[in-house]
Amino acid sequence: MARDGALVFLGSLYKIPDGPPILINSHFFRGIAGPFPTSRGEILMPKKKAAVAKKRAAKSPSLFSASPLAAMTDSLVCDCLGDTIAAINDAGRALLGGKAKAGRSLSAYFRDSGGKPVKNIAALAKGRQPKHLVLVDGKASGLLLDVTVKALGGAGARARALVVARATPAPPAPPAPTSATPGTPEIAKPAPEPAKDLATQASLTAQILSAASKGIIALDLNGIITLANPAAADLLNRDSGAMRCMPIERAFIYGAGHPEAGKPIPIRAQLNDGPYYLDREVQMARTDGETFEAVYVVVPVMAAQRAVGYVITFRDITRRRRAEAEMRLAGVVFDHSPEGIVVADDTGRVTKVNPAYGRIAGIPAASVIGRQLPEILAAESNSPAGALNLLQGGDQRQWEQWNKSGDGRRYAAGISISVVRDHDASVQQYVAIISDVTQRKLDEEKITYQANYDQLTSLPNRTLFMDRLTRLVLESRRAKSSVGLMFIDLDGFKAINDTLGHDAGDELLKATARRLEKCVREADTVARLGGDEFTVIMPLIDNFEGAGYVAGRIIKSLTEPFDLGGRVGNVSASIGISLLPAQAATAADLLHNADVAMYHAKRQGKANYQPYKPELEAIVTVKDREL
Repeated sequence: MARDGALVFLGSLYKIPDGPPILINSHFFRGIAGPFPTSRGEILMPKKKAAVAKKRAAKSPSLFSASPLAAMTDSLVCDCLGDTIAAINDAGRALLGGKAKAGRSLSAYFRDSGGKPVKNIAALAKGRQPKHLVLVDGKASGLLLDVTVKALGGAGARARALVVARATPAPPAPPAPTSATPGTPEIAKPAPEPAKDLATQASLTAQILSAASKGIIALDLNGIITLANPAAADLLNRDSGAMRCMPIERAFIYGAGHPEAGKPIPIRAQLNDGPYYLDREVQMARTDGETFEAVYVVVPVMAAQRAVGYVITFRDITRRRRAEAEMRLAGVVFDHSPEGIVVADDTGRVTKVNPAYGRIAGIPAASVIGRQLPEILAAESNSPAGALNLLQGGDQRQWEQWNKSGDGRRYAAGISISVVRDHDASVQQYVAIISDVTQRKLDEEKITYQANYDQLTSLPNRTLFMDRLTRLVLESRRAKSSVGLMFIDLDGFKAINDTLGHDAGDELLKATARRLEKCVREADTVARLGGDEFTVIMPLIDNFEGAGYVAGRIIKSLTEPFDLGGRVGNVSASIGISLLPAQAATAADLLHNADVAMYHAKRQGKANYQPYKPELEAIVTVKDREL
């Protein structure tokens, strides 16, 4: 039920509270026809026809004034034919300044909330009721009215409409506070000054709107902007003052990437379709051509249980959308990465594992959830406690290690661990990336082996031999210890190659390498320099007698016949021995001296060993080196 004498619309049945229902139909307004002028002082028909229309319109006030409608004292009640007043009650005539009468345009007295003229009152019967119009000519000019228009039939200039307008009700005042102690008389308090209270409330509201980070726009029921806060203006790259009285469709435009880019966002159409409450995400355009992802919410402003306007709040969610896209991408990368990814909290407890880790480690990925990260990163030769140190110090560490998988397979793991910190540099998470680098490690080891070892005998080659000899010489200087070197050349090897073939010669060289390794100590290094030349590095040999003992064993072993695939091969060995520091100061000197001594052994009839002596430099000739 309406209050204060307002009309309640029930189709064509109208009821005034505390009064009888009134049936309004064509017979009630019979005898009233038109058309009449559409604006004050403007006749859109010949004068003769206009005079007839005015006379016909003048007949209705007697019927209208006799009805209960005319008795309403707080509302303007007007019967309109098109835009022309056919009859108006006394309250309406007083509200419009006594000028309103039959035959005059009613719309001339009103503007919409955006300040635009109302072209035809009867046309306002369409859409949601009531409308909000501002009185611009009359006794209470500037007053905001709730205007309800009910179509009663007809079309165009003969469209019949009943118009009821009343001042927009103000919210009820809060009840006065009562005494806190029962039974005591209430003490009258001075009422607040209304103007001062309103000014304070307006100032507070303005500050709230200015401080809000979201865009806030107020609309009337016709979708006209009545207020826009600074955040809204900044988001749309507009001036907040210029946005007032602007249709919302001019401010909200679809942005690039939307199928209807450049077209207005149909806010009013969405509201007409319902519901009153909207929550949408959309690509929105700024006046400078840029596009941003936005979410807007439209809620009705209610007064006396009816909508009197709308409030739109909206914000830029571009960063959120990008963050969501990045999170989705990170999720896809996490789930489909060929590398194992393990995430742990700030205590090192594993909280998340991707499927690839399970494949690499040979265990169910979920089985490591809740375990300590250092424990699962520990190398097969290290303890978890040792791996814990890898998490200490620095924000990133990388290393490689050999591990044993759950199915017993040895694999090389490349591990990179990073620390994730928050804004105050506190540790939030650890992220470990584990790669299976087994094949690369094997390839690297193969390359390293080929670069440092003889392919035929698997003994260290000249490169590795010189590296070890140089390091041993440096260490012996620091420790003031000695180093011995034997240079071995096979006697009769050329004849084996010539008579039995190179394959037999290769077999003899491989067998020679195995016999040499059996004759020396574990700390000694046997190397093949090339062809049939071998060396033995002997640390901590400080006299010729010790080196000579080993040389004798070698000669005895190599003079034993070799089985070369069913054929017998016989060779012997000539060995030269040099000592450091007694006879040499550098690795190169040590090798040279042993080489000279070896050629001297060949001059002595082969199958013997000789120590280096300085005087041998003059004895060994080029011809000896060709033997």
